[in-house]
Amino acid sequence: MEPILIEETPAKVTVKYDSVAVDLPESIKEQHDKFWGEQIIANPHFRNGEVFTITKIKNTAKELQVTVAKTDYKHYLYTIHHKDCPFPCKVIFTCVAVITTDNYIAFGRMNKHTSTPGRLQFTGGGLDETDLNGSVFDLKKSIGKELEEEMGLHIESSYVKSFAPRFLKSKGTYDFWAVMFELQVDYTSNELRVMFDKHNRRLIAKGEHPEFEEFVFVLLEDAHVLDFIENDQSLKEDYLDPILMKYVRN
Repeated sequence: MEPILIEETPAKVTVKYDSVAVDLPESIKEQHDKFWGEQIIANPHFRNGEVFTITKIKNTAKELQVTVAKTDYKHYLYTIHHKDCPFPCKVIFTCVAVITTDNYIAFGRMNKHTSTPGRLQFTGGGLDETDLNGSVFDLKKSIGKELEEEMGLHIESSYVKSFAPRFLKSKGTYDFWAVMFELQVDYTSNELRVMFDKHNRRLIAKGEHPEFEEFVFVLLEDAHVLDFIENDQSLKEDYLDPILMKYVRN
């Protein structure tokens, strides 16, 4: 595993869709099917939907161009549970750091029904076909949809102070790529926590399963960030600690 790399987002990021789906060897598909069968017994909430895996990357100081092709969730789930597996599913996703007026950063703890229960991570998710504009994925639409689904926030609302790409993540545990946005909202951490709790209750009342069971808030001051990194033993996305350090040390 190469050390995780966090960079400033280049001026232009383009993710293109290749309509030719990934064709895996039959022996690999059999491994995926066997593992999938075991996983859905343990967690029947899993659904084998579409996932897009990276097939080509061109990265320069001014522009990132990524080409992806369609595979499935079985492929992705197998990859995250089998490090260094052959034919890995290598995704690019969007996520967002939400910053409050009292200088807290917000991220969620994954719910029990998800593939990584208890893991701390930013709001975000993979790309899907509804994000396509022709053959190019609309990354702002993708992350805007995740914010609405997971936090009940809307990027066009009056409480949004700023919203833009901030960091680009590569390498790390699975060599996944991520375009990381920053959303500054006109709410305190307490106000945002109340909003999130109400949003989750609405989802549960509709019979839906919230992605996050709770939101965690860390004050963006050096001592508070270091205390969280050193003492919180939760499972975390590999980018979380490096991003927190970027915010207090840059």
